[in-house]
Amino acid sequence: MSELDRMVDAVRAGRLSRRQFLQRGLALGLSVSAVGTLLAACGGGEEEPAPMNTTLPESITFFNWSDYLDPTLKKKFETESGITVNETYFDTNDDLLAKMRAGATGYDVICPGGYIASIMQKSGMLQPLDMSMIPSFSGINPALRKPIYDNPDQQDGKQYTVPYMFGNAGIGVRTDKVKETVTSWATMWDEKYKQQLTMISSERVILGQALKFLGYSINTTDQAELDEATQKLIEQKPLVLKYEASGLTRTMGQGVPLVNCYDGDASVAKRELGADLLEYVVPSEGAYFWVDTVAIPKDALSPYGAHLFIEFLTKAENSAQNSTWIGYQTASDEGFALIDDPIIQSLRPTEEQWASGEIANDLGEFGAAYTAAWTQVKAA
Repeated sequence: MSELDRMVDAVRAGRLSRRQFLQRGLALGLSVSAVGTLLAACGGGEEEPAPMNTTLPESITFFNWSDYLDPTLKKKFETESGITVNETYFDTNDDLLAKMRAGATGYDVICPGGYIASIMQKSGMLQPLDMSMIPSFSGINPALRKPIYDNPDQQDGKQYTVPYMFGNAGIGVRTDKVKETVTSWATMWDEKYKQQLTMISSERVILGQALKFLGYSINTTDQAELDEATQKLIEQKPLVLKYEASGLTRTMGQGVPLVNCYDGDASVAKRELGADLLEYVVPSEGAYFWVDTVAIPKDALSPYGAHLFIEFLTKAENSAQNSTWIGYQTASDEGFALIDDPIIQSLRPTEEQWASGEIANDLGEFGAAYTAAWTQVKAA
């Protein structure tokens, strides 16, 4: 089959747009009339999307985690663009997905975790991005430009997310309360710390950590492995002071000896307590790595304003400022190079931590098994 035949088949199957066919046909030396004749023979093909409405909106709405955008950076965008940014908040990825599935509207930009963004994209909740409007994407860490949860090479060149912040979940250790050196998840199952430890209340995170402790993948779809992790968490439950999705920095500040937390929570706590009073441990068995993204819902009121906002957040200097304020790691390598905060610099994952950890991925239908497992733990 010739290249031209393959292109014709791709248009008929909807894998290649008519505009792309025109561009490639001309590159192959065909005349405009010849390309037109071939397109007519292809039938309907993929309709080109309507041009983006570039009317500057008065405001956009950002559905975000709380305390996850530097207020002065937000004001800077408003001043530069003339667009007001309204923020509304969710507590967990699970809450975000449930609200979007229930038909929530009115959001221009949302901030889902990578695997949640994958679920949304497959469910038709997101619109593809016009990457020509986000030139700062070139500064993103190469490992995060085509992530497992949003690889444009597998989506006909379409990209639905831009990485915002990333990090991992580990253990915040109050060094004035815990004298031993903590290196393993086993410490969080140690009887001597009964009612002196807290765990993150998120099904994928907490089950992922138990799976890692047992030597399994955080993305396993093996029911027996998941059942073993579930029982491990039920076994741990009498030791747990509380499960919480937010307020982790406050919990460390209150003196809880062992706090299952994100690296960004530890970063903020170190600033408030003093770096010598808190150690952040990435357990040797491996950690749950996450990537938070920014994406545009299918029914966004102003995709244009949303693109402008995403590009603004992705610029090196802005991402550096945002990362420094939030305490999490920016996905922009160019931005990280501008950060002079020693705490954030010290928490950048090492090669060994990347190698032992995993980024959460969409589990498809098996995701329901994780929900059932977490429900079982909570009910135990």
